[in-house]
Amino acid sequence: MSVGAPTNLTTWDEVHEAFRRRELRQALYDEGAVVMADCLLDLHGPDHRDRRRLENRLFRREVFAHWEHEVLGATISDTLTPFVAEGSGDLIVIGYRTSMNLTALIAGIDRVRGTAEETEHLYQIVKKLSEGATLVHSVRDHDEVRAEVLDVLGRFDEEFLQPSIARRMALLEAVRAGEAQDRVEDELPRDVLMTLLRSRDRLHLPAEVLRREVAFYLQAGSHSTANAFTHTVDELFSWVGEHPEDLDRARADLRFLRACVHETLRHHPASPVAWRRATEEIELGSGRRLAPGDLVILDIVSANHDPGIWGDDAERFDPHRDAPPSVPRWGHSFGGGLHACIGQELDGGLDSGLDSGLDPGDPVAGDRETSDGAPAGELYGTVAVMVQAFLAAGGRPDPSNPPQLDPNSTRRHFSSYPVTFGRAAR
Repeated sequence: MSVGAPTNLTTWDEVHEAFRRRELRQALYDEGAVVMADCLLDLHGPDHRDRRRLENRLFRREVFAHWEHEVLGATISDTLTPFVAEGSGDLIVIGYRTSMNLTALIAGIDRVRGTAEETEHLYQIVKKLSEGATLVHSVRDHDEVRAEVLDVLGRFDEEFLQPSIARRMALLEAVRAGEAQDRVEDELPRDVLMTLLRSRDRLHLPAEVLRREVAFYLQAGSHSTANAFTHTVDELFSWVGEHPEDLDRARADLRFLRACVHETLRHHPASPVAWRRATEEIELGSGRRLAPGDLVILDIVSANHDPGIWGDDAERFDPHRDAPPSVPRWGHSFGGGLHACIGQELDGGLDSGLDSGLDPGDPVAGDRETSDGAPAGELYGTVAVMVQAFLAAGGRPDPSNPPQLDPNSTRRHFSSYPVTFGRAAR
């Protein structure tokens, strides 16, 4: 329980400092512990450091580049094809299925049958897991949601996780037994599940924590990417209504689309707030004093619209907006410091002029480069590539069927976003 009233931080500098104070630990996902307990995002101190160092080896820019250049295109094409053939669809479903197929690969969840029915079944599981993770924002009965999530976690474990574990353990045993001498390390699956299985004893990971960690990667990547994709399309079409020349630019220029994604993320962070609790008595730079257990609410939306950073028109969406060189163009939307999103560059992309938001002095941030120590090439990001594919297919909002906001969440998420496909709109 909090000792004092919550401390609300609303300016850019206040939130920036709080993200980097090691005396403040993650607190937002306590309510969603059914999915989030002991996951990377929830850990603190040495346990977080050890797991982050391990998983950082997988989340290198060269691996991101492989996923973006070699995997994402086929994933998007396979997902879009039936909707384009039908001439219509829902942007929420398209975004979730595309991002889910990619994050399943990253998390290490195999789809043995590879059918549309199997994909739909996993999609429904991921949606429920996301509801559990973001329980703090739900207006439904929380105990009812937890019961539903526990049931889904059991089915996820039986139908997807255990077969995926069995396959990887068999591969590892074959390598250790010398039965696959021609199989080099790079040929083994490069995913979160394999990474954790190889260090399971050292990290002391019980089965339920392993299950939640893999489920966390699957749902968090799908949920945040799908929402960023939907919001980017929504903001882009609002923008080109006033600036029609930028529609053709968006179709042809991934760098411009990446800027649209960054500006969208600034306006629509995956979580509008971050929560931290003080682990000891501390004083913030503003002079505010905190006692152990005090709750600190980092208002990311307010910080992302701080006119001292973004100008007097900070509330306006503008993909041509400049930001100070030391400020990520997506604002605080990927967090910062110890808990900066490990997949931010995969989702949002990066060029050499952008600050990733990671603390260079943080020992867990040391693997944010290629394996030979050289900076990796720029990334356009999953969301920008998804949006460009949508535009190339003639995708646009359905003018006769407006989008609807999710009534079960206090967050600004769409529950449906009808779109049509065909000859590119002018």
